Amino acid sequence: MKKFTSLLFVASLILVATNAVAQYPSVTFLGGGNLAITDMKFGNGETDIEDSFNPLYGMHIGALYEYVLNKDRSQEIAVEGGLLFETKGFHQKLDETSYSHKNKTTLYYADVPVYLKYLYRFRSLNKIYFGAGGYIGSGLFGNESITFQYEGAEATSSSESVTWGSEGDYNRLDYGVSAKFGFVMDDGFNICVSYDHGFADIATLESQEAKTRTLRLSLGYTMKFDN
Repeated sequence: MKKFTSLLFVASLILVATNAVAQYPSVTFLGGGNLAITDMKFGNGETDIEDSFNPLYGMHIGALYEYVLNKDRSQEIAVEGGLLFETKGFHQKLDETSYSHKNKTTLYYADVPVYLKYLYRFRSLNKIYFGAGGYIGSGLFGNESITFQYEGAEATSSSESVTWGSEGDYNRLDYGVSAKFGFVMDDGFNICVSYDHGFADIATLESQEAKTRTLRLSLGYTMKFDN
């Protein structure tokens, strides 16, 4: 948690410093769907267990603040940062000869992305853009639903909250690189696709490695503060 606080402080300083030389600020409120993948590894080799982890569909909602650093007749360079509340996790389905195992784990995160963006403005004032940068995040809470069934027996199900920290189920801290591509209309309608590639190992077991991958489709509205 201390690492997350330090990284968040650094990201905030970058945004504040950028504001001193920026112009044409805007804020985008957005939300949409997530496709979350958890890249699991057990030991040094690949096993059937790793193949049993599947993507989890979820959601995100948040706000992003943009500062334009440089602007001419048709192009803009900007820095964008903000806060996203979103889901990560996985679906696991393991079918063996004598039993089956299903696990749906949903992890809720607060992520702080920062992008360097290039925007191309058409004569209609609509824009296409792409951005690249990074993110840091902290796990807030989560839930694990497990169904287990032996052959010829009734299935048993259980659900419990995820625990965090070195002695828990997962590490809170997540970080990685990000990229996005989108289109914003002059009236404020904003649509984009973004992808996060996590570098942090959120698994707490030494024999296990878990890294997040998140694909988003976002719809939003961009408010301009200065034309």
